[in-house]
Amino acid sequence: MIETDKMLQLRRYVTLLRAGAKSRVVRSHLHSSSSSREMPSLATREGYISRYVHHGLSQLQTHLRPCENYAATCIRTFGMTVPRSSVDDIDHKVRSLCDDVKKGRVSADSLKEVIRLCDESDYQLHHDTGVLLLKCCGNPLSDLETTERQYLADQVWRLAKRNSEGLTLEYYNTLLNVHMENSSSVDPTKFLANMSVEPDENTYRLLLSAVAKVGNSNHLRDIMSVIKEKNVIIDEDAFNVLVHNYATSGNIAQAEHVMTLMQDAKLSTDKAYTELACGYAKLGDIPNLVKVLNDEPQSDTNLLRLIKILSTSDNGRHIPVVLNFLKTSVPTIKSQICKTIAELIRADRATDAHTIINYFAMNDTTKDVVKSFVNSFLNELIMLNASVDDITRYAADFVDSGCEPLALTNVAESGLKLGRENLCLAVFGAMGEKGMEIRPHYYWPLLAIAHFNQGEAKIFSLVKFMIDTGVGLDHDTLLNHVYPYVNTASPSTTLQKLLINGVPGSIVYTPLISYLLSHNRMKDIKSLCTYSRQYRLQYRELMKPLVRAYIATKDIETCVFLLTIFPHGQNFAALFLRTLLNDRRFTFVVENLQSVLEVFIKHGIKISQRDAIVLKNKLSNENFDVMENANILKRIDDLVDANLTESSLSVIVHPKYMNTSELACHLVEIKGKNLRTRNILRRLLEMYCSENNLKKAEEIKREFDACQYEWTAGMKTYLFELYIRHNKLKEAETLLSELQNISENFQIDDVKIVKFATALVEADKPTKAFEIINKINHVNARTNAQKHCYTLLQTLAQSQYHSQTKDMLHLIIEKGYCDLTIELLRPLVAIPLKHNDILGAVNMFITCAQKHKKTPLALEVLTTLLQQKDSSKLRNVETYIEKVYDILINIHGADSADTMLVLALATLEKTHELQSVLQRQRISMNSLLHYFNYARRSSNVDSLLKLLKALPDSNKLDQVVLSEMLLSIYSKTGDCNNAVELWKLMYAKSIEPSEKFKNSFIQFLQANKVPLPPEFEQDKSEINVSNQ
Repeated sequence: MIETDKMLQLRRYVTLLRAGAKSRVVRSHLHSSSSSREMPSLATREGYISRYVHHGLSQLQTHLRPCENYAATCIRTFGMTVPRSSVDDIDHKVRSLCDDVKKGRVSADSLKEVIRLCDESDYQLHHDTGVLLLKCCGNPLSDLETTERQYLADQVWRLAKRNSEGLTLEYYNTLLNVHMENSSSVDPTKFLANMSVEPDENTYRLLLSAVAKVGNSNHLRDIMSVIKEKNVIIDEDAFNVLVHNYATSGNIAQAEHVMTLMQDAKLSTDKAYTELACGYAKLGDIPNLVKVLNDEPQSDTNLLRLIKILSTSDNGRHIPVVLNFLKTSVPTIKSQICKTIAELIRADRATDAHTIINYFAMNDTTKDVVKSFVNSFLNELIMLNASVDDITRYAADFVDSGCEPLALTNVAESGLKLGRENLCLAVFGAMGEKGMEIRPHYYWPLLAIAHFNQGEAKIFSLVKFMIDTGVGLDHDTLLNHVYPYVNTASPSTTLQKLLINGVPGSIVYTPLISYLLSHNRMKDIKSLCTYSRQYRLQYRELMKPLVRAYIATKDIETCVFLLTIFPHGQNFAALFLRTLLNDRRFTFVVENLQSVLEVFIKHGIKISQRDAIVLKNKLSNENFDVMENANILKRIDDLVDANLTESSLSVIVHPKYMNTSELACHLVEIKGKNLRTRNILRRLLEMYCSENNLKKAEEIKREFDACQYEWTAGMKTYLFELYIRHNKLKEAETLLSELQNISENFQIDDVKIVKFATALVEADKPTKAFEIINKINHVNARTNAQKHCYTLLQTLAQSQYHSQTKDMLHLIIEKGYCDLTIELLRPLVAIPLKHNDILGAVNMFITCAQKHKKTPLALEVLTTLLQQKDSSKLRNVETYIEKVYDILINIHGADSADTMLVLALATLEKTHELQSVLQRQRISMNSLLHYFNYARRSSNVDSLLKLLKALPDSNKLDQVVLSEMLLSIYSKTGDCNNAVELWKLMYAKSIEPSEKFKNSFIQFLQANKVPLPPEFEQDKSEINVSNQ
């Protein structure tokens, strides 16, 4: 407080002096031109008289600290051309900076601002202030590069030299200290020659330290000569710096000479030996380094320092040599070692840090602490954004070496917390290669991040990656982390997208129904179940959401529909009723229960006598008046089928109603009781095969064989198809041979045989494929193998064995695998088109038309011919065009032929010709829809898009239909860019979108986090895009 009071009094006094000085200056200019001659000690320039003020304040300055001293004395030490406001501004900024410096706060921006103001205003720094500012240009500005700090020091030094008071020894010594802190080169000879004051011993020592830090041998020799000449006493620290610099520069003889001088002067050489060892480490002189370490044992801290020097000087291979000299137990210095590892990684020396970890891992006494080193190592790599390949490689190495078996798992966890998708996927891949189990919930954070950042397309991409890497999706993942994140407005489309990405239908189906039930979407459930009935439902998992949906909607008809659409569903009617009665949200009303029972009776649903008793007992426990509501009990009795013995209400669930997880647990229980496991193993094998889980299926197979159980034909068929999916063709062929020998009456599904033949063609074994199809006679043709036959022919047509495609077509038709359709003929025409055999393609097209009345790839053939017309490479091209066109007219009619011609012209962007055709003939929407269904399978709709561009604006109806077709394809493939471009085209052509288009467009873009065009902003609040 005393100092503060003095400062306030001082400022008041300075204000008075300023006012007095100003009045005297004015009077001296107005009344006395000789006053300047009478007062030679005063400045006579226009403005203030600085020396007068200094003289007037001399008595007050003795009690002030340096910065406060500045406040009183430096106010007027500048030229008199500076405006009053600038003076106050500089005074204030300098005072503020000094106050901050005293409190340990140094701002580079504030310092730069003060330097600039002083430089622009010819401001003269007071001695103490200048020294203070100069000190700030070293270590206090630790955030700045040393070059920038030195530049600021040079600026302050220039201001200091301009001061009329002259430079002092303190200035020079401060400058040398700043040079040393900034590792700035100093020429000692020039520095001493330019000094305006006599140096003291401290000056020489500071010069030595500054020169030694830079390591310039010539400058070092010069300053040593001066020190010797001046008989300056050098302290131990300076000698240590000399030893370090001589040693690291390779001048070992001189370093040893300095150490001899230290010994002569009775100075301690402990630090000098450390510096000598550092020099040997930097030079890679390991024999001498080992000699020093043997003769002069070093602390663990110094040994870790040596390790860092070895690493940064590219001598990291010698690190184990130094580690051998660690004296303290490793756990004691664990934190220091972790710090060293982190510093090496930051210095891009991860390999050397890895060497340290491996050293301790091979030592039995230290391997227990290695896990902490591994975690430090990997965490540092992750935080520094090291390459994904490096992180994965090191983590895998730690797993292989046994240093940290959970290294990959820990990295994956860190990656998930940080949202580093690429790192997580790479680590998951490495875990899979090592046979480590990767569970679906590992992907939950990635799915959530994908939802918030990128949307539906990224969700499906992650799902595909999971399937491709052998990670099966489970019920919880689909229900809670996939379906809520994708557009389920069309459940059948959602189902198809998941199937396209490789997710087995048996896994997808039940969670999708459960999700729709949880959002009371009863109408969507009906359409989905009608659309796809080939997948098995896990009814037990649906009971709670089904009951809740009924309570919310009272739609008992849909509930019954779901319970009866699959044969085994009726077995859970009693479970539905009991779950309904148990649900607290169900307000018990006799009429409600009676209506449910009546609908059950109407649809012929039956329950066992045992289940009826359980339901009646449940009612009695609910204070149910039996006498008044006897009709309810009668309705329950009406549901009873005396022939039913199974109960869905029993505590122990029958294995045939269990999912894979429940069956696996049940298997453990059965084994514990030493009971026969054959039936459980059989069911598990079938379910793992339907879920495409090869690893688990083969585990069950080995266990089944170990128990010497007899295989059924059904089990072998399941496994046969699984082997085909995973390209285990030898195993599949072995099973097929066994299946043929089971019984003459046994038939294999034709779909499985065609799939096997396709896999053989893909494996470059077409002869074997022909043999299999030709040899298998007992085939179950009740399944529809038509699309699989097309896949077989297409695979063969695209292979090097394409010449055998026609033979394969004849064979599969002869064997009854399929009927001849236009789709199966397409590969025959595609082969010559692919090989640029245009005449061959035309001839094959004509043959198909004449022989089978089919026109495969009509658009492609017509487009190719029209293209040849422009290039004139094909003779008589006009004749071929007319032939193809006439064939289309004869088989499909003029409208269809013109539609194909329009599509071909649109594909080639022949707008003028296209407009000419459209003027005389409208396109056939039926033909267009037929082509769309074909194009949709290959997701190739370029022709439709170009047609939309070319259609005249008068043809609004066709344009709207085309727009909807295109959007459906883009939605299926997740192509947001083309969807937006489609809308831009529609907007440019003034095509009014239908409500169907608006809904689909908004849902699609919002599901993929794509901003809506401005035209749709007002509609988005009216569209249901929440999947609910």
